[in-house]
Amino acid sequence: MPSGAVDAASPLTPGMDIRRAGDLGPAPGLVERWRRRRGLLLEALGVAWLPWLTARIITLFALGLAKYEVKHFHITNAKAVLESHDGLLGSDAGWYQTIAAHGYGALPRSATRFFPLLPLLDRGLHDVTSLTVGISSLLITNVAALLLGIGIYALVLSEWHDAVLARRAVWLIMLAPPAFVFVMGYSEALLVLLSVAFFVNIRRGNWWWAVLFGYLAGTARPIGCLLVVPALIEVVRSWRTDHWARWPGKVAAVVSSVAGTVTYLGWVSATFGGFLEPLKIQQQQAHHGALTDPVATVYHSLANLAHGHHIGEGLHVPWIAVAAVLIVVAFWRLPVSYGAFALCVVVVALSGSNLDSFERYALSAFPLVMAGATLLRSARVAAVTYVLCGAALALYAVLAFQGAYVP
Repeated sequence: MPSGAVDAASPLTPGMDIRRAGDLGPAPGLVERWRRRRGLLLEALGVAWLPWLTARIITLFALGLAKYEVKHFHITNAKAVLESHDGLLGSDAGWYQTIAAHGYGALPRSATRFFPLLPLLDRGLHDVTSLTVGISSLLITNVAALLLGIGIYALVLSEWHDAVLARRAVWLIMLAPPAFVFVMGYSEALLVLLSVAFFVNIRRGNWWWAVLFGYLAGTARPIGCLLVVPALIEVVRSWRTDHWARWPGKVAAVVSSVAGTVTYLGWVSATFGGFLEPLKIQQQQAHHGALTDPVATVYHSLANLAHGHHIGEGLHVPWIAVAAVLIVVAFWRLPVSYGAFALCVVVVALSGSNLDSFERYALSAFPLVMAGATLLRSARVAAVTYVLCGAALALYAVLAFQGAYVP
């Protein structure tokens, strides 16, 4: 349990502009800025390592339990046997591993729906260290998850200057029920890390750094291009105060995530033909499904749940309700760019006829975690929430490793 659980959260100042902190005196020198950043990094690492480690212990326990049940209860379901055997490199993680090992050309066209950043990093680490691509993938994603914890802590602290609130946000994002994918060879940890880094920089006005992180996010997953929305909002919000010389960086930051996505789609078009082929494959019923009205999707899921049909799909509905509440809280207590990004991610997650993996998609909307942390107004509520999240994380991980839940 986190050491800060006994502290009380300080009052929030919704939408606090972190750049105001620099108005309180002369700008610190280079050495002083370095000392502050190093101190913040060590402070964030000291907070993030325990929830990061806890999530890995829970996930590995769930994997061991799944393997034990398959072996000792003689479960013969092919999917359960396969997923428990593949473990942390199962499901989509297996695709990333295979792409890194053999490239897109050696695989069916459906492999192009997996964006290239993680396979490229896996392959690069494999070539440099001679580690297997599977081990490389797990190393990269788990380091990215630790850096994500550090980044979330720094971002929340910069917005509210509240270390307790920042600590709670780290625990929530590490123990969120679908966060076991941060332990697997999935690209979610990498995408969310890049998204957090993007927000840190657009909120500070470091537009050219935002360009780098936005572009990489656009090559990590399709929804990475949605960072165009918060970037545009932050540009509009600050257009009267910034000098004209900063506008090239602003424009580049706005288009960076889309440029990353377009770069990959352009490569697919030149190599295989079909600029939108990866997105069309993703819309197949076996994956995310054809584009549908999110309201209609939720309505049909509720109807199926009420009539006892397709119970598995209906079980996503409670999480949709949680996401909806947290979106409202995000717009209420966070700057509008956070709420807008979360809303876009959740709407895209609901825009397919297949709700499988909704929880994982929604996890990319990291402002929901920040909003959730603001609701933990006491140490007791926070502690109970961590326990419940950890239990749900273990349950979902076991179901995923047994092939009963699509991560």
